[in-house]
Amino acid sequence: MPDPGRSRHEAYLVELPKQRPPYPPLPWDCPNSTMINVYFEVLKAPLLDRLPPEFCRTSPPYCRLSIFDHPDSPVGPFRDAILALGCRLNMMPAAFVTASITNSEKALAAGIFERGFPGALGKIEFASSVGSARAVVCDASGPLLEVELPLLQTIEPSRLAFDHADSLRTTAEGKTALTITQPDIKILRAAICKNARIEYPSERPETAWQSLNCRNVVSAQLVHGDRRFEAGHAPG
Repeated sequence: MPDPGRSRHEAYLVELPKQRPPYPPLPWDCPNSTMINVYFEVLKAPLLDRLPPEFCRTSPPYCRLSIFDHPDSPVGPFRDAILALGCRLNMMPAAFVTASITNSEKALAAGIFERGFPGALGKIEFASSVGSARAVVCDASGPLLEVELPLLQTIEPSRLAFDHADSLRTTAEGKTALTITQPDIKILRAAICKNARIEYPSERPETAWQSLNCRNVVSAQLVHGDRRFEAGHAPG
């Protein structure tokens, strides 16, 4: 039987600035981007608590953690990270963004108004090489999680594909709008890691990043390519 989410839409409302901050019009082409992407299992209850009722959870319940490093973009270098709930929308695979962070004020503004994410300012440490990768995601209060891919193995880019990322975007009228963002990175090089790990440097159980605690890493990838940071759209 389908297992729908039980989060109220109001949980995802944010207070929009009275005036839209200036930023270059979307889409933004971000060449030579790098993404750490990890799928991991979580407990069912906290996932359903954060998943809107339009979506149904997968079995087993899992999350997707994606951390991006953009050395070049129309707003300069920036990084962003999303924590998404594995789910289905109209029986099709999807990922609902429950938490997101960026280190760029312009990416934050564009995200809040046009995508529904990223939704908060923070700090993201990111390092990658041919053989390994590591990232730390922090909010204003400190570190939230650390992910490490200690041993990478090159694979054909065609072996990877990613689902669209969905969100509840706050509209100018103070309501929520279901918003779809298509897979946005053209994969040029890729590697997998079979011994990836996620750790939590400090206890922050009130945050989505830690209430959705990693119980088991399912798969992890490091991807290099060209990302298009674009506006979301309504379903259909």
